Amino acid sequence: MKRALLAGLVTLAACIGARPPLPLLADVDRARGVTSQESALAPEAFAEADAIRARASADYQAGEDVSASLEAEQAIAAYQRARMVARRARATTELTHAEGELATKTDELRSLEDARRAADRDGEELVKRVAIAREMRAPAPSGPADAKREVARRQAARALSTQARLLCGAAKLLGAPAHDLDDAAQKLDDLDKRLEQTQKAVPIDTAAALRTTCLSLLTQARHAARTSASSATTATDVLFSELSAAGLSPTRDERGVVVTLHDAFQGRALAPAAAPKVESLGRVAAAHADLAVQVVVHDAFPQPAGDDRAKSAAAALAKGGAKPDRIATFMAGTRAPIADPNDPRVRTRNARLEIVFVTQN
Repeated sequence: MKRALLAGLVTLAACIGARPPLPLLADVDRARGVTSQESALAPEAFAEADAIRARASADYQAGEDVSASLEAEQAIAAYQRARMVARRARATTELTHAEGELATKTDELRSLEDARRAADRDGEELVKRVAIAREMRAPAPSGPADAKREVARRQAARALSTQARLLCGAAKLLGAPAHDLDDAAQKLDDLDKRLEQTQKAVPIDTAAALRTTCLSLLTQARHAARTSASSATTATDVLFSELSAAGLSPTRDERGVVVTLHDAFQGRALAPAAAPKVESLGRVAAAHADLAVQVVVHDAFPQPAGDDRAKSAAAALAKGGAKPDRIATFMAGTRAPIADPNDPRVRTRNARLEIVFVTQN
């Protein structure tokens, strides 16, 4: 009975042309299992695999079992390859997205760092302004002093007056308002006249206040002249590094970056060893053309009237490439010592030439 039923089914299948399914084609369908996302990521690869699958099915229906089996295996491999292509495309897309996110975050971090540095600089400037404001408050009047102390106070007042002139000179190089500078200069002239009157009390409080006034003018001029706080800081650091690398031992003070040369003069001219150094500083000034230069001559002993060795130093700077209209000279004489002028063992250190690069920060 069963044999008769099976024989009938085979006969029926033969009559209608149907064949039992090829197992490999079922494997192809399982291998296909493609999702719309995968198909979108690798459309060409999946289309190629679908074409092989269709040929395998057509060959099987045509009775080409061997060809159908080989193409079914090719279709399985093609679907596997298509999935790999889709995964790679997805990974590439994710990588591109991640790189975009990284670039965005890097830009955000850079902006935050710039903002932090700007805040730090603003904070430092605010501290300076607060210090200046405190110094500008009228101090308690100085009381009487004995003769020896009065001499020391007079020397200190002269030093403060000289420092004030140098600070105002630096402010002028940065474009401080002329009327403010003229007012300070007039007050400094009056102060110096009072300091020559030895019979009167030393106006040291006035000297300190005028120094603070000139420092305030310099700070305001810097703020007005500076286009970028970060670039100004970078320029100053670069300059300091260049001078250090050249073995010139730069320092910093309220005016900017200072190179100090001792034994700089021979008579009224630059000493042979100092002249090439000053000319090299002129080349540095040419490379940093936005910076003005202040030339200051200090002495250990009083010099004859009319002495202007600072001009010979300025000429050497110009020979090196510095712009003459960006150079200012000042003869400080003995008014701003760095060593005890009354001690013969150290007072010669007071003789020095300062080349000051006036910076914007």
